[in-house]
Amino acid sequence: MPLACTRTHVHHNAPLPTPTLSLSLSHTNGKLAYTRTEVEDIMQPYLRKLRKLKRSKPSSLEESVAKTLFELETSHKTLRQELPRFHINSAREVKVPRSKKTAMVVFYPLRFLMLVRKVQRALTSELEKRHPGYLVMLVAQRKITKRPNDVYKLQKVQRSKTSSAVFENILNDLIYPSDVVGRRWRYRTDGSKLMKVFLDARDRKRIESRLRAVAYVYKQLTHRRASFGFMWNPKLQQVSTQ
Repeated sequence: MPLACTRTHVHHNAPLPTPTLSLSLSHTNGKLAYTRTEVEDIMQPYLRKLRKLKRSKPSSLEESVAKTLFELETSHKTLRQELPRFHINSAREVKVPRSKKTAMVVFYPLRFLMLVRKVQRALTSELEKRHPGYLVMLVAQRKITKRPNDVYKLQKVQRSKTSSAVFENILNDLIYPSDVVGRRWRYRTDGSKLMKVFLDARDRKRIESRLRAVAYVYKQLTHRRASFGFMWNPKLQQVSTQ
């Protein structure tokens, strides 16, 4: 489809202007013009892996993740069947103290939770291969219902939108595919409390090296402290071991 372009005359000593492309949607005289978002998707197809609000000004990390997802969508043997429907909301870099690697937290829409669960191991592995020095963590974007200003006002809130449920689900996302098999709370004299999370001992080799980063990222996202351990006695586990 022919595109209308404009040419600007400049002096020989003046710096050359950056070429721009501006199109609008119209059906005048039977001709269809693309919107700016559609033009960006055509010229940079990997931007489709970002939400629309992020496509105009993505960060360097988000752009890199989007390019990787687009490459996996077109070339990976197993992921290319699932990734065409998938996109991310944002990506955040978290520097973990006393760790050689940096955590990369990738947020995606909650409606893709079951899709991500199906391919999370392969997707996390491929993202870490293409981003050396990063520990990739996939977290679904959830909302917390704000409490009313009047403490005496009653308000019905869905259990899944309370802060406790959201923070619990964030923890499950960070440690997936391992399961939480027990919890303990240690209360201190200053009023603070520390949550001790017990994981299945069978997953120790796979997840133990990531626990320091997981604990720090969990604190950054929820402002709650947590430590991790492994439950060796299967009779004390709160989930089935089968």
